[in-house]
Amino acid sequence: MQKTTHWPSILILGVVIPGALLFLLAALGFGISSIVGLVTDGEDPAGGMIASLSTGFEGILLACIAWFIVQKSSGRTQADQPFKLPFSSWHILVAVALGAVALLLGTAVSFSGIKFLTWLVLPLLTLLLIVPPIWVLLGLGTSKLDFGPRWRTLGIFGLGMTLGPLIMIVLEFLLLLVVVIVVALIILQEPGKIDELTQLASAIQTETDPQALLEMLAPYLFNPSILKLAIGFIAFGVPMIEELFKPLGVWLFARQIERPAQGFSLGLLSGAAYALVESLGASGRGDTSWAVVVAVRAGTSLLHIMTTGLMGWAIVAAFRERRFGRLLATYLTVVLIHGIWNAAAVGAGLAVTSDVLRNTSWSVSILPAALLIGMLVLLFVSNQRVRKSLANEEIPASQEQTPLEATERTEGVK
Repeated sequence: MQKTTHWPSILILGVVIPGALLFLLAALGFGISSIVGLVTDGEDPAGGMIASLSTGFEGILLACIAWFIVQKSSGRTQADQPFKLPFSSWHILVAVALGAVALLLGTAVSFSGIKFLTWLVLPLLTLLLIVPPIWVLLGLGTSKLDFGPRWRTLGIFGLGMTLGPLIMIVLEFLLLLVVVIVVALIILQEPGKIDELTQLASAIQTETDPQALLEMLAPYLFNPSILKLAIGFIAFGVPMIEELFKPLGVWLFARQIERPAQGFSLGLLSGAAYALVESLGASGRGDTSWAVVVAVRAGTSLLHIMTTGLMGWAIVAAFRERRFGRLLATYLTVVLIHGIWNAAAVGAGLAVTSDVLRNTSWSVSILPAALLIGMLVLLFVSNQRVRKSLANEEIPASQEQTPLEATERTEGVK
């Protein structure tokens, strides 16, 4: 039993408990709105119920995390037991089977056009397509690696679901505001643009045809200067912010984490926490686009888990071994990987909407697939390298003799 107040666990509880309550309240609000939409024949009641079940799941998960952290703040010794992820190879088969069934069934349901059926079935299928892949990727990346004390491990996961995303949202909004102001200045440099924009705003309010709206906005969307700013924001600004703050818990505990290998495991865990929140938050659509949106999230989850694992490894190595050059190189590398991924996503969207880029759609389609394979390989390779570094650390001191020490010992025996 600890006799002093354990402030780190208390401060984490001050973030995790409000986060759990916020998610649960959001689940209640989304659920009520979804039911009302279903009864009144609203536009997308299934999307509301997907959001309700997703936020409810996140709220319950955070409540469980809070319970384990309370054990540390109240001085119970079991909170300091090593955390072990209960992952086995058969989980991969289960995840693949669940994903295949959920994807096929969900696609059929979403195209059925029966609102009650989509409202009833798609929320659960969304969880089955989002959560198991994250679990499998985390299990593969942390195979035979340790996380450290249970309270700290779960606390870092809780911070990855709450405070980290909140900081990123605020910073990305501020950066987006700057981009919007610059875009407005670019547009307003041309004479007569104010009247033109006023007329455009009026036309948009009355136009309901998506194709007509796209044609009206095309001169602005595909303006070279605006396009460069938009791609720069998505492919450069967003990755710089996210890759810095996704491993927030690792940054906060960098001096207490015992070895860089634990930093890698906790980084993967932080990436999984962020991937869970982002993927569930982006999957709240119950229309015919449901299958595409949910399936794409698996690739994005791999991106977040892999890059944050590398950052966690480098952060702890920097604080424990003074390898700050490696930290900078790792940060620039993961920003580049994330930026290429985002740029490919933007390119795919533009290839669909722009005749100029349509002939190159194959390249922007093949790039994400190549990145997925590369990141999956990198996940396995990184796990092997971390395990090898652990094995080197665990060599008994008696076996780690320099040639001079070995010579002296031999001469002493003689």
